[in-house]
Amino acid sequence: MPTSVFQRPARPDELAALQKLLSEAPTSATRLKRGVANAVLLWAVSLLAVVAAWLALGWIAGKAFDLNLGLHSTATLALVGVATPLCAIVAASSSVRWIRTWPDHRPQLRDDVAQSRVDEERYVFSEAKRFQEPEHGGLIYFLRSNENEVFTVFDDESQSFGVDDKNPLQSRYRPQSHLVIVRAPNSGVVLDRKSSGSELVVAEPIELGVPPKEWPEDEKLCAIPWEHLEERLGPAAAAAAM
Repeated sequence: MPTSVFQRPARPDELAALQKLLSEAPTSATRLKRGVANAVLLWAVSLLAVVAAWLALGWIAGKAFDLNLGLHSTATLALVGVATPLCAIVAASSSVRWIRTWPDHRPQLRDDVAQSRVDEERYVFSEAKRFQEPEHGGLIYFLRSNENEVFTVFDDESQSFGVDDKNPLQSRYRPQSHLVIVRAPNSGVVLDRKSSGSELVVAEPIELGVPPKEWPEDEKLCAIPWEHLEERLGPAAAAAAM
């Protein structure tokens, strides 16, 4: 838990930010439209792949056994007749699963806008560690609170530097002893983050050894105890998974 949390009325700029997020959130119609477009694309690509593989096989069979498996052959037309609906079913099923993975925060955002209140979370930290993801070099900081809890901060600037082939360690972010997070109480959206106090000393980055799906969530408390961070997220975790 934060050192302290208190709720207050949202400022006009905070309320405007929530209203903007709500207006830009995908509606049911938008989600359906994207799902249909994704299904059509998957269907076309998968059908093309099946036909291309069949024609390649037909070319080999024609050379080896003098068989006619060309584009207008009976066998090819039969394959297309079977593959067309099967690819459509697979594409539709895949798109449905894809859409279902999208979180829909609109009800919570509506509640935040209607209530027009925010939570101010205040933290005090004593130590910091940083990890670095291997693909682009983005940095993830873990801050140890006075209550021995761990708070996660993704350094977005370092990630951008890495994507642009710059040195991620040149990022301006530095962990500090005090942090105030302004968060919408229902959706959990972070509206502001301000650090202050003394700068926390960090060692060289530790390489992340787990895939992104196993990374702790940004701007939230981490369930991994401080003393087990390297074991669960570092190179040892990658070696254990092999």
